[in-house]
Amino acid sequence: VGDMTSDYSDHYVHNELNKLGYVRVNKGGREWFEGFKSDDEAIATLGKIISTSDNVELKEYTPRFYQELVKMMFEDKLNKISGKKNEFALELAPRFGKTLWTLDLMKTLFNEYGYKVALLPAFVLTALSSFEKEFYQFKGFVDSMVFVREGDDVNKVMNENYGKKMVILPISLHTEDYKKKYSYIHQLEMTEKVSFIDEADFGCHRDNSQNFIKYLNCGLDVYMTGTAIEKVVAPLDNVGDNVIRWSYTDMLMVQNGEHPVQKMFV
Repeated sequence: VGDMTSDYSDHYVHNELNKLGYVRVNKGGREWFEGFKSDDEAIATLGKIISTSDNVELKEYTPRFYQELVKMMFEDKLNKISGKKNEFALELAPRFGKTLWTLDLMKTLFNEYGYKVALLPAFVLTALSSFEKEFYQFKGFVDSMVFVREGDDVNKVMNENYGKKMVILPISLHTEDYKKKYSYIHQLEMTEKVSFIDEADFGCHRDNSQNFIKYLNCGLDVYMTGTAIEKVVAPLDNVGDNVIRWSYTDMLMVQNGEHPVQKMFV
């Protein structure tokens, strides 16, 4: 699981995998398990188990210059907005490091802005797997946030952590009868909820997705995409000028020390 280390034995990890419903198979030896839907799920599951160790050692998340800069731009706009309902649209270049950047921002929104729940509504469900995988691999996230996994008792997680840790809840935008399933989310105070909609240019602009996202009733909706931000912004009513773009060209200019914004920090 990346650079993560702990004092847990193989026997302990195997028992925990069994408790989570993964089944031991005889293919390749006694340490093989099946039931994982993807490699990312396997990595995230092992990360979750190991992260509970008292002696776990995780690597530190150190943001790159442009990640810190975009976060500053985001917070600057956030501090200027008023009203209960606000939207952001972010077009962030490939290889920006969007997942870790978002997790770091969630932590800040919990610690400094009073948000207590971070929702991850997704039309493209593969966009969710990287969030959970990265969540368990870096220091500081598990201490102040909890990631709700498929099969977890959501009510129990909410009751135990609401207001104590940021509760991160993945949501499929393909959910049928979502008003019934997520009525408890709808009823939470909207100023305490933020949603991050990744790969927002795929399906999230459609009426059914927009109705679902609006039903979740978050005070802050953050739409993220790598391209086609115009398609993302078109159906939004409360985005205003809360649009941030960081292109691949911007990244290359920073890498070469040629970006105009770097002169501001000299």
